[in-house]
Amino acid sequence: MQRIVKLLIICLFTAGIFPVAAQDQPRKMVDFTGGARSVITNNGIIVRDTVADTTTVPHTTTGYALVDLGVNISPNEKTELMGMFRIRSGYGGFWGAGVTFDVRQLWLKGIIGNTIRYQVGDLNLKQTPFTLFNHHADRFDSLPDVFSLQSDIVNYERFYLNNTWRQQGVNVDFGLEFSKGIQEIDFSGYVTRMNATDFLSVPDRLMAGFSAVVVQQKDLTVGYHQTSIFNVQGTAAEDVSFNNSVNSISAYYKKEIKDISVVFDAEGGQSRYSDGDFAERAALEDYFLHARISATTRDKKISAHIGYLNVGPDYRSYGAQSKDIDYSALPENFNRYTNAQLVRPLDLADMIGNSNLYVTSVTDQLMGFNPAVNNILPYGIATFNRLGVFAGAEYNPQKYLQLNATIHNLREIRGQGTLALKDFTRTNVNIRLQAGELLHWKKKLLVHAGASLQSTARKSQFSVEDVSFNSTRLQSGIEVEVTKGFDVLAGVILLDSEGGDFIALRDGYTQIDFFEKTEFNIKQETYAAGLRYRFQKNIYLCGLYQSSKYADRSGIMPGYTVNQFAIIYNMTF
Repeated sequence: MQRIVKLLIICLFTAGIFPVAAQDQPRKMVDFTGGARSVITNNGIIVRDTVADTTTVPHTTTGYALVDLGVNISPNEKTELMGMFRIRSGYGGFWGAGVTFDVRQLWLKGIIGNTIRYQVGDLNLKQTPFTLFNHHADRFDSLPDVFSLQSDIVNYERFYLNNTWRQQGVNVDFGLEFSKGIQEIDFSGYVTRMNATDFLSVPDRLMAGFSAVVVQQKDLTVGYHQTSIFNVQGTAAEDVSFNNSVNSISAYYKKEIKDISVVFDAEGGQSRYSDGDFAERAALEDYFLHARISATTRDKKISAHIGYLNVGPDYRSYGAQSKDIDYSALPENFNRYTNAQLVRPLDLADMIGNSNLYVTSVTDQLMGFNPAVNNILPYGIATFNRLGVFAGAEYNPQKYLQLNATIHNLREIRGQGTLALKDFTRTNVNIRLQAGELLHWKKKLLVHAGASLQSTARKSQFSVEDVSFNSTRLQSGIEVEVTKGFDVLAGVILLDSEGGDFIALRDGYTQIDFFEKTEFNIKQETYAAGLRYRFQKNIYLCGLYQSSKYADRSGIMPGYTVNQFAIIYNMTF
């Protein structure tokens, strides 16, 4: 921590010597931002069990209305502060009962000496995919617009924006320009608070990091990045050390070759993880390397890439390996079902529209994942114990068509409970067709389609160690503009998981305690249809019907169907 603080002080002092003019646009003294939303849903569940379910209430009606009001105040051209307040009322609360008042956002930012940009309070932060980055590893690609009506609410509620994590602390950045040799050096640094002390056994835990990026020329950059999560000693009666630090070097180079633009980008580095609660164990240290070369035609109609990924088994980076979805959370509706009141498994509809399942900030523990959804790269490209190659291509022959495909061919670096290694394969294909433009129709007619095929396999000399697990996801959707501002939407997502795998059960030090043999034979289906009226770009009213089916063909968990009708009014300004 002391090294980071010293470096930031040196950087701030240096920036004062070599100022760079800040590019800020003039703004109003006072400006307003925010949004409003009203949601009311009627939900029903049908349980398919060997014994009729007479315990679960079959229908529920829920809803709420909220208003977010943010005030941006700029007392001068170099200072801006913003506070956003939320008023929320659950339907069914009368005469003010059930109304809550919260502070949703609060930050102050500005410029010091026309050189240093700073922000204090709520921050949206990211660095690189291996240091601090929200990979959204389990979010669906090319999601049909009918499902986006709910997923957009999740993104708004959890501040998901360009792979950032929401943190609270202070952030500074500035740059140095040079007359020759190199163009500039850009510096950025941050310190955020992950949890507060209870003055007994829980100390303050902070996350701090910085980046220094050297721009040799516009087509060549090299950067150094560092991030660390650590306890502040002396803030609790019982000091327990904790540290997860990552250091990485990134490079980017672009070259124009005739009508093709070729880009090489890479990042490599190492991590170190230690926890005083496990003082008898050695610190975990490991490396990673990610390299990719891509080519794009000048007209940008065709692009392709190929790359190499190598992430060590003991690589730990909570800033990059935190997941946005918490699979241990309960569903919002009908969280228990059957006469035995079993916890209802999360289904596709829960993952799409239940913001309570999603987390906002970086976590300081290794989160669990759902193999049926993502068993290949559950923590994005920062997933540990992965080695292999990947490739992809994108084809955009006309403005009305977008087609892209990616494939990953990976394996384990170190066997888990055996010397045999698992092989992983994932193939994604997505297509987006503006059929209205293709047919020269003045109204919007948009078609989505996508597929994701995942395979995990292991062949051992001992048949008990063999693994064969496959998961297939298919999705499609359509959006039709009937009249100006009035749309009809429909879509479907299918997920089929079959086979068996050994799921690692880990202790608090992220090391494997045991393996649980899990068999999957699950089919999920989610259908949705809706009508939407767009008053203007950011204001709409829609009626949405959605049916989600869950079937465990092995009979371990009873199947069910959840039907939902919702009316959503959404506005942002």
